[in-house]
Amino acid sequence: MRLRLHLRPTTRARFLAPTVALLLGLAAPLPAAEAPRPRHGTKLVIVNDDGFSAFFSGRYKNAADLRHQVASYADTSVAVFEWCITSGSRVNFPTPAAELISTGVTDFGRRGDQLAAETLRRLSAEGVDTLSVVAQACRANGLLCYASLRMNGDYAASPKDDSLTRQFNSDFWRAHPEFRVRGPKGEDRTKLSYAFPAVRAFKLALLRDAATRDIDGINLDFLRHPPFFGFEEPMVAAFREKHGIDPRPLPATDARWGPIRAEFMTAFLRDTRTLLDAAGAKHGRRLGLSARIDHREYAVLGCDLATWLKEGLLDYLVIGQRTLGGYEFDLTPYVKLARDAGTGCAVLFGEEGIVSGHDLTAAEDKLIKAGKMAAPQRDSLTLGHYQTRAARWYAAGADGIHLFNENNRAVMRALGTVPSPAPPPP
Repeated sequence: MRLRLHLRPTTRARFLAPTVALLLGLAAPLPAAEAPRPRHGTKLVIVNDDGFSAFFSGRYKNAADLRHQVASYADTSVAVFEWCITSGSRVNFPTPAAELISTGVTDFGRRGDQLAAETLRRLSAEGVDTLSVVAQACRANGLLCYASLRMNGDYAASPKDDSLTRQFNSDFWRAHPEFRVRGPKGEDRTKLSYAFPAVRAFKLALLRDAATRDIDGINLDFLRHPPFFGFEEPMVAAFREKHGIDPRPLPATDARWGPIRAEFMTAFLRDTRTLLDAAGAKHGRRLGLSARIDHREYAVLGCDLATWLKEGLLDYLVIGQRTLGGYEFDLTPYVKLARDAGTGCAVLFGEEGIVSGHDLTAAEDKLIKAGKMAAPQRDSLTLGHYQTRAARWYAAGADGIHLFNENNRAVMRALGTVPSPAPPPP
Protein backbone atom coordinates (compact mmCIF):
# COMPACT_ATOMS: atom_id res chain seq x y z
CA MET A 1 0.00 0.00 0.00
CA ARG A 2 1.62 3.25 -1.09
CA LEU A 3 0.60 6.57 0.31
CA ARG A 4 -1.17 8.53 -2.41
CA LEU A 5 0.34 11.99 -2.48
CA HIS A 6 -1.36 14.97 -4.09
CA LEU A 7 1.37 17.31 -5.26
CA ARG A 8 0.95 21.04 -4.89
CA PRO A 9 1.42 23.19 -8.02
CA THR A 10 4.95 24.27 -7.12
CA THR A 11 5.93 20.65 -6.49
CA ARG A 12 4.39 19.54 -9.79
CA ALA A 13 6.43 22.25 -11.44
CA ARG A 14 9.57 20.87 -9.84
CA PHE A 15 8.88 17.41 -11.24
CA LEU A 16 7.94 18.76 -14.68
CA ALA A 17 10.88 21.15 -14.89
CA PRO A 18 13.50 18.53 -15.89
CA THR A 19 11.29 17.34 -18.80
CA VAL A 20 10.61 20.86 -20.01
CA ALA A 21 14.25 21.80 -19.71
CA LEU A 22 15.28 18.69 -21.64
CA LEU A 23 12.89 19.57 -24.46
CA LEU A 24 14.28 23.10 -24.56
CA GLY A 25 17.85 21.89 -24.36
CA LEU A 26 18.39 23.67 -21.05
CA ALA A 27 19.72 22.51 -17.69
CA ALA A 28 16.97 21.66 -15.21
CA PRO A 29 16.58 24.33 -12.51
CA LEU A 30 16.97 23.21 -8.92
CA PRO A 31 14.44 24.04 -6.21
CA ALA A 32 16.02 26.74 -4.08
CA ALA A 33 16.21 27.21 -0.33
CA GLU A 34 16.80 30.59 1.26
CA ALA A 35 19.08 30.14 4.25
CA PRO A 36 19.05 32.97 6.80
CA ARG A 37 22.04 35.26 6.59
CA PRO A 38 24.58 35.59 9.41
CA ARG A 39 24.19 38.66 11.56
CA HIS A 40 27.01 40.56 13.27
CA GLY A 41 29.47 37.95 12.09
CA THR A 42 30.28 35.43 9.39
CA LYS A 43 28.50 32.42 10.89
CA LEU A 44 24.80 31.83 11.46
CA VAL A 45 23.69 31.74 15.11
CA ILE A 46 20.17 30.57 15.96
CA VAL A 47 18.64 30.30 19.42
CA ASN A 48 15.57 28.36 20.50
CA ASP A 49 13.28 29.49 23.33
CA ASP A 50 11.02 26.68 24.56
CA GLY A 51 8.16 29.13 25.15
CA PHE A 52 7.42 27.74 28.61
CA SER A 53 10.39 27.64 31.00
CA ALA A 54 10.54 31.41 31.50
CA PHE A 55 6.80 31.46 32.29
CA PHE A 56 7.47 28.58 34.73
CA SER A 57 10.27 30.51 36.47
CA GLY A 58 8.36 33.79 36.49
CA ARG A 59 10.82 35.59 34.22
CA TYR A 60 8.10 36.16 31.59
CA LYS A 61 5.20 37.98 33.25
CA ASN A 62 3.89 40.20 30.47
CA ALA A 63 4.34 41.29 26.87
CA ALA A 64 7.08 43.73 27.89
CA ASP A 65 9.15 40.83 29.22
CA LEU A 66 8.87 39.04 25.88
CA ARG A 67 9.95 42.17 24.01
CA HIS A 68 12.84 42.70 26.42
CA GLN A 69 14.05 39.14 25.89
CA VAL A 70 14.13 39.54 22.13
CA ALA A 71 15.71 42.99 22.35
CA SER A 72 18.52 41.53 24.47
CA TYR A 73 19.75 39.69 21.35
CA ALA A 74 20.08 42.91 19.33
CA ASP A 75 23.84 43.28 19.88
CA THR A 76 24.58 39.55 19.52
CA SER A 77 25.13 37.36 16.46
CA VAL A 78 21.70 35.74 16.81
CA ALA A 79 20.03 35.91 13.40
CA VAL A 80 17.01 33.69 14.04
CA PHE A 81 14.93 33.46 17.21
CA GLU A 82 12.90 30.25 17.35
CA TRP A 83 9.86 30.58 19.60
CA CYS A 84 8.39 27.21 20.55
CA ILE A 85 4.59 27.40 20.31
CA THR A 86 3.74 24.02 21.88
CA SER A 87 4.16 22.12 25.12
CA GLY A 88 2.81 18.64 24.60
CA SER A 89 0.15 19.27 21.95
CA ARG A 90 -1.23 22.42 23.58
CA VAL A 91 -0.10 25.95 22.79
CA ASN A 92 1.11 29.21 24.31
CA PHE A 93 -0.63 31.51 21.81
CA PRO A 94 -4.30 31.99 20.90
CA THR A 95 -5.47 29.67 18.13
CA PRO A 96 -8.66 27.74 17.35
CA ALA A 97 -6.48 24.76 16.42
CA ALA A 98 -5.69 23.79 20.04
CA GLU A 99 -6.18 24.84 23.65
CA LEU A 100 -3.94 27.00 25.76
CA ILE A 101 -1.50 25.12 28.00
CA SER A 102 -3.20 23.94 31.22
CA THR A 103 -6.73 24.67 30.01
CA GLY A 104 -9.20 23.25 32.55
CA VAL A 105 -6.46 22.34 35.04
CA THR A 106 -6.83 23.48 38.66
CA ASP A 107 -4.51 21.04 40.44
CA PHE A 108 -0.84 21.39 39.48
CA GLY A 109 2.11 19.14 40.18
CA ARG A 110 4.67 21.95 40.44
CA ARG A 111 4.42 25.56 41.56
CA GLY A 112 6.03 26.70 38.32
CA ASP A 113 3.34 24.98 36.29
CA GLN A 114 0.66 26.89 38.16
CA LEU A 115 2.53 30.18 37.70
CA ALA A 116 2.94 29.53 33.97
CA ALA A 117 -0.74 28.64 33.61
CA GLU A 118 -1.88 31.73 35.49
CA THR A 119 0.40 33.98 33.43
CA LEU A 120 -0.68 32.55 30.08
CA ARG A 121 -4.36 32.72 31.06
CA ARG A 122 -3.99 36.34 32.14
CA LEU A 123 -2.16 37.29 28.94
CA SER A 124 -4.85 35.59 26.88
CA ALA A 125 -7.59 37.43 28.79
CA GLU A 126 -5.74 40.70 28.16
CA GLY A 127 -5.69 39.96 24.43
CA VAL A 128 -1.92 39.39 24.30
CA ASP A 129 -0.90 37.15 21.40
CA THR A 130 2.49 35.87 22.55
CA LEU A 131 3.58 34.69 19.10
CA SER A 132 2.70 38.03 17.52
CA VAL A 133 4.49 39.92 20.29
CA VAL A 134 7.65 37.87 19.77
CA ALA A 135 7.47 38.15 15.98
CA GLN A 136 7.04 41.92 16.10
CA ALA A 137 9.90 42.25 18.58
CA CYS A 138 12.14 40.21 16.29
CA ARG A 139 11.33 42.48 13.36
CA ALA A 140 12.02 45.57 15.46
CA ASN A 141 15.44 44.21 16.45
CA GLY A 142 16.59 42.86 13.10
CA LEU A 143 16.06 39.16 13.83
CA LEU A 144 14.05 36.56 11.96
CA CYS A 145 11.31 34.76 13.91
CA TYR A 146 10.59 31.07 13.34
CA ALA A 147 7.68 29.41 15.16
CA SER A 148 8.98 26.07 16.46
CA LEU A 149 6.79 22.97 16.69
CA ARG A 150 7.79 20.11 18.99
CA MET A 151 6.83 17.26 16.73
CA ASN A 152 5.47 14.86 19.36
CA GLY A 153 5.65 16.21 22.89
CA ASP A 154 2.66 14.56 24.59
CA TYR A 155 3.28 13.13 28.06
CA ALA A 156 2.49 9.70 29.44
CA ALA A 157 0.83 9.55 32.86
CA SER A 158 2.52 7.67 35.67
CA PRO A 159 0.62 5.96 38.50
CA LYS A 160 1.91 8.63 40.91
CA ASP A 161 1.69 11.74 38.75
CA ASP A 162 -0.52 12.60 35.78
CA SER A 163 -0.09 16.37 36.09
CA LEU A 164 1.97 16.81 32.91
CA THR A 165 -0.53 14.77 30.91
CA ARG A 166 -3.41 16.94 32.16
CA GLN A 167 -1.58 20.20 31.54
CA PHE A 168 0.02 19.62 28.17
CA ASN A 169 -1.82 16.92 26.23
CA SER A 170 -4.52 18.36 23.97
CA ASP A 171 -8.23 17.64 23.82
CA PHE A 172 -7.53 16.11 20.39
CA TRP A 173 -5.10 13.68 22.03
CA ARG A 174 -7.68 12.79 24.69
CA ALA A 175 -10.52 12.36 22.21
CA HIS A 176 -8.60 10.10 19.82
CA PRO A 177 -6.67 7.29 21.48
CA GLU A 178 -7.08 5.40 18.20
CA PHE A 179 -4.57 7.81 16.61
CA ARG A 180 -1.73 7.10 19.02
CA VAL A 181 1.50 5.22 18.36
CA ARG A 182 1.08 1.51 19.15
CA GLY A 183 3.48 -1.17 20.25
CA PRO A 184 3.65 -4.55 18.46
CA LYS A 185 0.89 -5.94 20.71
CA GLY A 186 -1.28 -2.86 20.36
CA GLU A 187 0.10 -1.13 23.47
CA ASP A 188 -0.68 2.59 23.75
CA ARG A 189 2.66 4.40 23.41
CA THR A 190 1.22 7.86 24.21
CA LYS A 191 2.49 9.81 21.18
CA LEU A 192 0.27 10.72 18.25
CA SER A 193 1.11 8.81 15.05
CA TYR A 194 1.78 10.70 11.84
CA ALA A 195 0.49 7.64 9.97
CA PHE A 196 -3.03 9.04 10.40
CA PRO A 197 -4.25 11.87 8.15
CA ALA A 198 -6.19 13.37 11.07
CA VAL A 199 -3.00 13.72 13.14
CA ARG A 200 -1.14 15.38 10.29
CA ALA A 201 -4.12 17.70 9.76
CA PHE A 202 -4.15 18.61 13.46
CA LYS A 203 -0.46 19.52 13.43
CA LEU A 204 -0.77 21.41 10.13
CA ALA A 205 -3.67 23.45 11.51
CA LEU A 206 -1.39 24.69 14.30
CA LEU A 207 1.28 25.66 11.80
CA ARG A 208 -1.18 27.23 9.38
CA ASP A 209 -2.55 29.50 12.09
CA ALA A 210 0.95 30.35 13.36
CA ALA A 211 1.87 31.40 9.82
CA THR A 212 -0.86 34.05 9.82
CA ARG A 213 1.35 36.01 12.24
CA ASP A 214 4.27 38.07 10.98
CA ILE A 215 6.76 35.23 11.32
CA ASP A 216 9.58 34.34 8.94
CA GLY A 217 9.32 30.58 9.01
CA ILE A 218 8.57 27.30 10.79
CA ASN A 219 10.98 25.03 12.65
CA LEU A 220 10.08 21.34 13.02
CA ASP A 221 11.82 19.93 16.09
CA PHE A 222 12.20 16.17 15.63
CA LEU A 223 14.28 15.87 18.81
CA ARG A 224 11.12 16.61 20.84
CA HIS A 225 10.07 13.75 21.02
CA PRO A 226 10.09 10.55 18.96
CA PRO A 227 8.69 8.12 18.05
CA PHE A 228 6.40 9.42 15.33
CA PHE A 229 5.25 5.99 14.15
CA GLY A 230 4.80 2.54 15.60
CA PHE A 231 2.81 -0.58 14.78
CA GLU A 232 -0.48 1.15 13.95
CA GLU A 233 -2.73 -0.52 11.36
CA PRO A 234 -1.68 1.79 8.47
CA MET A 235 1.99 1.10 9.22
CA VAL A 236 1.58 -2.68 9.56
CA ALA A 237 -0.41 -2.79 6.30
CA ALA A 238 2.17 -0.72 4.43
CA PHE A 239 5.05 -2.88 5.69
CA ARG A 240 3.23 -6.11 4.81
CA GLU A 241 2.48 -4.88 1.29
CA LYS A 242 6.07 -3.76 0.69
CA HIS A 243 7.91 -6.71 2.26
CA GLY A 244 5.34 -9.49 2.37
CA ILE A 245 5.71 -10.22 6.09
CA ASP A 246 4.07 -9.22 9.35
CA PRO A 247 6.38 -6.60 10.93
CA ARG A 248 5.11 -6.96 14.49
CA PRO A 249 7.76 -9.54 15.52
CA LEU A 250 10.45 -7.14 14.25
CA PRO A 251 12.08 -4.39 16.33
CA ALA A 252 10.90 -0.84 15.74
CA THR A 253 14.51 -0.03 14.77
CA ASP A 254 14.49 -2.40 11.77
CA ALA A 255 15.91 -0.40 8.87
CA ARG A 256 13.07 -1.47 6.56
CA TRP A 257 10.72 0.77 8.53
CA GLY A 258 12.64 3.91 7.51
CA PRO A 259 11.40 4.30 3.89
CA ILE A 260 7.81 3.53 4.90
CA ARG A 261 7.82 6.09 7.69
CA ALA A 262 9.59 8.54 5.39
CA GLU A 263 6.75 8.41 2.88
CA PHE A 264 4.32 9.73 5.48
CA MET A 265 6.71 12.25 7.02
CA THR A 266 7.93 13.66 3.73
CA ALA A 267 4.31 14.21 2.75
CA PHE A 268 3.92 16.19 5.98
CA LEU A 269 6.93 18.37 5.13
CA ARG A 270 5.61 19.00 1.64
CA ASP A 271 2.27 20.02 3.12
CA THR A 272 4.08 22.33 5.53
CA ARG A 273 5.99 23.87 2.64
CA THR A 274 2.66 24.34 0.83
CA LEU A 275 1.05 26.21 3.71
CA LEU A 276 4.18 28.37 4.04
CA ASP A 277 3.99 29.20 0.34
CA ALA A 278 0.37 30.24 0.76
CA ALA A 279 1.12 32.32 3.85
CA GLY A 280 4.20 33.81 2.22
CA ALA A 281 2.14 34.99 -0.73
CA LYS A 282 -0.01 36.97 1.72
CA HIS A 283 3.03 38.29 3.57
CA GLY A 284 4.72 39.24 0.30
CA ARG A 285 7.84 37.18 0.98
CA ARG A 286 9.03 33.58 1.18
CA LEU A 287 8.65 31.91 4.56
CA GLY A 288 11.34 29.44 5.57
CA LEU A 289 11.24 25.87 6.83
CA SER A 290 13.82 24.17 9.04
CA ALA A 291 14.22 20.90 10.91
CA ARG A 292 16.24 19.72 13.92
CA ILE A 293 17.07 16.02 13.79
CA ASP A 294 19.11 13.38 15.62
CA HIS A 295 22.24 12.35 13.70
CA ARG A 296 21.91 8.74 14.87
CA GLU A 297 18.18 8.06 14.58
CA TYR A 298 16.82 10.26 11.81
CA ALA A 299 16.57 7.64 9.07
CA VAL A 300 14.76 4.97 11.08
CA LEU A 301 12.43 7.65 12.48
CA GLY A 302 11.29 8.58 8.99
CA CYS A 303 13.38 11.68 8.26
CA ASP A 304 14.43 11.41 4.61
CA LEU A 305 17.08 14.12 4.57
CA ALA A 306 18.23 13.41 1.03
CA THR A 307 14.74 13.97 -0.38
CA TRP A 308 14.04 16.99 1.83
CA LEU A 309 17.27 18.61 0.64
CA LYS A 310 16.92 17.74 -3.04
CA GLU A 311 13.38 19.10 -3.14
CA GLY A 312 14.49 22.34 -1.51
CA LEU A 313 12.08 21.87 1.37
CA LEU A 314 14.53 23.06 4.05
CA ASP A 315 16.24 26.42 4.42
CA TYR A 316 18.37 25.33 7.34
CA LEU A 317 19.01 21.94 8.90
CA VAL A 318 20.09 21.44 12.51
CA ILE A 319 21.97 18.23 13.31
CA GLY A 320 22.03 17.35 17.00
CA GLN A 321 21.58 14.49 19.42
CA ARG A 322 18.66 13.59 21.69
CA THR A 323 20.62 13.58 24.94
CA LEU A 324 22.13 16.04 27.36
CA GLY A 325 24.75 18.32 25.83
CA GLY A 326 28.46 17.80 25.28
CA TYR A 327 28.03 15.17 22.57
CA GLU A 328 30.29 15.04 19.53
CA PHE A 329 29.94 13.45 16.11
CA ASP A 330 31.23 13.87 12.56
CA LEU A 331 29.27 16.66 10.89
CA THR A 332 30.95 16.38 7.49
CA PRO A 333 28.56 13.76 5.96
CA TYR A 334 25.60 16.09 6.56
CA VAL A 335 27.44 19.09 5.16
CA LYS A 336 28.28 17.04 2.07
CA LEU A 337 24.70 15.82 1.72
CA ALA A 338 23.42 19.38 1.73
CA ARG A 339 26.12 20.66 -0.64
CA ASP A 340 25.55 17.81 -3.07
CA ALA A 341 21.82 18.58 -3.13
CA GLY A 342 22.72 22.03 -4.41
CA THR A 343 19.61 23.77 -3.12
CA GLY A 344 21.27 26.16 -0.67
CA CYS A 345 20.21 24.68 2.68
CA ALA A 346 22.41 25.78 5.59
CA VAL A 347 23.71 23.12 8.00
CA LEU A 348 24.14 23.93 11.67
CA PHE A 349 25.57 21.94 14.54
CA GLY A 350 22.84 21.65 17.18
CA GLU A 351 24.19 22.34 20.66
CA GLU A 352 22.27 21.35 23.79
CA GLY A 353 23.44 23.70 26.53
CA ILE A 354 22.60 21.52 29.55
CA VAL A 355 25.13 18.77 30.26
CA SER A 356 23.81 17.33 33.54
CA GLY A 357 20.71 17.27 35.71
CA HIS A 358 17.03 16.72 35.00
CA ASP A 359 13.70 18.52 34.89
CA LEU A 360 12.18 19.22 38.27
CA THR A 361 9.60 16.62 39.29
CA ALA A 362 6.38 17.25 41.21
CA ALA A 363 7.71 15.19 44.13
CA GLU A 364 10.93 17.22 44.26
CA ASP A 365 9.02 20.49 44.12
CA LYS A 366 6.97 19.47 47.17
CA LEU A 367 10.15 18.63 49.09
CA ILE A 368 11.74 21.94 48.12
CA LYS A 369 8.62 23.83 49.20
CA ALA A 370 8.71 22.03 52.55
CA GLY A 371 12.38 22.91 53.03
CA LYS A 372 13.42 19.26 52.91
CA MET A 373 15.46 19.46 49.72
CA ALA A 374 17.64 21.96 47.90
CA ALA A 375 16.72 22.81 44.33
CA PRO A 376 18.56 20.44 41.95
CA GLN A 377 21.42 21.97 40.03
CA ARG A 378 22.10 21.65 36.32
CA ASP A 379 25.50 22.11 34.68
CA SER A 380 25.83 23.82 31.30
CA LEU A 381 28.41 24.29 28.59
CA THR A 382 30.65 27.30 29.23
CA LEU A 383 31.79 29.96 26.77
CA GLY A 384 35.14 28.17 26.56
CA HIS A 385 33.42 24.88 25.75
CA TYR A 386 31.37 26.50 22.99
CA GLN A 387 34.37 28.23 21.41
CA THR A 388 36.47 25.08 21.39
CA ARG A 389 33.63 23.04 19.98
CA ALA A 390 32.58 25.65 17.40
CA ALA A 391 36.08 25.64 15.93
CA ARG A 392 35.60 21.94 15.14
CA TRP A 393 32.11 22.33 13.66
CA TYR A 394 33.16 25.28 11.50
CA ALA A 395 36.23 23.35 10.31
CA ALA A 396 33.83 20.54 9.31
CA GLY A 397 31.88 23.00 7.14
CA ALA A 398 29.03 24.07 9.44
CA ASP A 399 27.28 27.26 8.41
CA GLY A 400 26.62 28.07 12.04
CA ILE A 401 25.51 26.97 15.49
CA HIS A 402 22.01 26.28 16.83
CA LEU A 403 21.62 26.89 20.57
CA PHE A 404 19.09 25.00 22.68
CA ASN A 405 18.66 25.57 26.43
CA GLU A 406 21.14 28.42 26.29
CA ASN A 407 20.73 32.07 27.35
CA ASN A 408 24.31 33.31 27.76
CA ARG A 409 24.71 36.52 25.76
CA ALA A 410 28.50 36.19 25.73
CA VAL A 411 28.11 32.88 23.90
CA MET A 412 25.74 34.45 21.38
CA ARG A 413 28.17 37.29 20.72
CA ALA A 414 31.19 35.03 20.34
CA LEU A 415 29.90 32.33 18.00
CA GLY A 416 29.12 34.56 15.02
CA THR A 417 32.76 34.50 13.95
CA VAL A 418 35.11 31.59 13.44
CA PRO A 419 36.79 31.20 16.82
CA SER A 420 40.50 30.82 17.24
CA PRO A 421 41.52 27.44 18.62
CA ALA A 422 41.28 27.58 22.39
CA PRO A 423 42.91 25.32 24.97
CA PRO A 424 40.67 22.55 26.30
CA PRO A 425 38.56 23.67 29.24
CA PRO A 426 39.80 22.55 32.66
